[in-house]
Amino acid sequence: MHSTDDRRFLANETDDPLHEAFDRKMTVHAMPRGESISPEELPGLWADVISAEDGLQIRTIYIHIPFCEGHCVFCGFYENAYRSNLAKQYVKALVREMELTAGAPFINARPFHAVYFGGGTPTALGAESLTRLVSTVKNLFPLSNDCEITLEGRSYNFTKEKIEAALSAGINRLSLGVQTFDTGIRKSLGRREPREKVIETLTYLRDLGKAAAIIDLIYGLPGQSLEVWEDDIKTFLSLKLDGCDLYQLNVFRGGPLEKSVAKGSLPRPATLKEQADYYVRGVELMEAAHYRRLSITHWARISRERNLYNLFSRGRSECVPLGSGAGGWLTNYFFFVEGDLKDYLSAIEAGRKPLSFGVRRPQRDFLFRDISYQIELGYCDLEELSKRYDLDLLTFLKPIISQWEKIDLIKLTDGCFYLTRPGEFWAVNLAQILIDRLQKEQ
Repeated sequence: MHSTDDRRFLANETDDPLHEAFDRKMTVHAMPRGESISPEELPGLWADVISAEDGLQIRTIYIHIPFCEGHCVFCGFYENAYRSNLAKQYVKALVREMELTAGAPFINARPFHAVYFGGGTPTALGAESLTRLVSTVKNLFPLSNDCEITLEGRSYNFTKEKIEAALSAGINRLSLGVQTFDTGIRKSLGRREPREKVIETLTYLRDLGKAAAIIDLIYGLPGQSLEVWEDDIKTFLSLKLDGCDLYQLNVFRGGPLEKSVAKGSLPRPATLKEQADYYVRGVELMEAAHYRRLSITHWARISRERNLYNLFSRGRSECVPLGSGAGGWLTNYFFFVEGDLKDYLSAIEAGRKPLSFGVRRPQRDFLFRDISYQIELGYCDLEELSKRYDLDLLTFLKPIISQWEKIDLIKLTDGCFYLTRPGEFWAVNLAQILIDRLQKEQ
């Protein structure tokens, strides 16, 4: 490899890196480019991978529930309207997919350390369905003694019956998307419950004490001032829940939020510079309350909250995907399960793993994963990574690293750089740039 001063890998020259280091966020999650796998190859590759009797030390399971009881305008993941009969049919098929997968040598080679029920809105399912899915996972898959089993969802229609069913079946972590406590903003975005009802549900979960209770909050929402954002965080802190994600709003191109703003039915969301101020204020409040930082976005009150699935997914781990719309990574491949519900159900009925497409992971993929994982934790140890991969990363990346340090995005110490506060805000750009620069030489 040789060093090249390529302008597109550098930040803007500025005395205000928090607001001006880059013109935009480059991506939601930093990742390398891969090579698409042809549909003809997918079944054979899946069969080969799942037949292997070994794998990475850390393994997870992602289970997708592709239903929502409403379409929130800020969300880019809406797939299917919840209907009880269709959901029951889907749960039956999902259990069958688990059964088809669980007997494979790969599955039984090592225990799984985290299971994540995502969506969609998994809490939209009925109590019986929640019990069946969680119980099936525990019965069919080898789970570690400390396996984190997360149920994602929202407070709306997450009844006491459903909560008890999920907890009794084995859920030990509940992650609810609150986004904001402000009733007016919630209503404008399609959230159905007022502030008081959300707090009531969260208080109930906290007082039960049977599972870690986590929420998501989003900054930059239409109609959300800095004062409203501060109140959202202070409300969370007052509840003394186990953890919280502070997420930046992403406006999906062509999505309902962009359309609503364009036609004037919603006020504009915060600008990127305004979001930077929201980010800083959020960090200040969490640090002042002595919360422990698990990643750039995630905070824990006590050690009960571990956030294992999200942390593992950025590092050296493998993930078995289950359910329509699920994605997972095994050995050198990403596999994606069919997102069209009709096609998914048909494939399961025929006894086939319903894969829709896949991607071959690139050369040095472990290096890219290590970079992304470390930056998510606030640092990147280039000296250690150089030794691990027999590459002189410090020399090769010197033009980029030196420029980032010059404008105060990072601080370099003994071959390891640490993100400054502006660097934290732009962390996904920094990770993506390093990955892109390294891939350019392959």
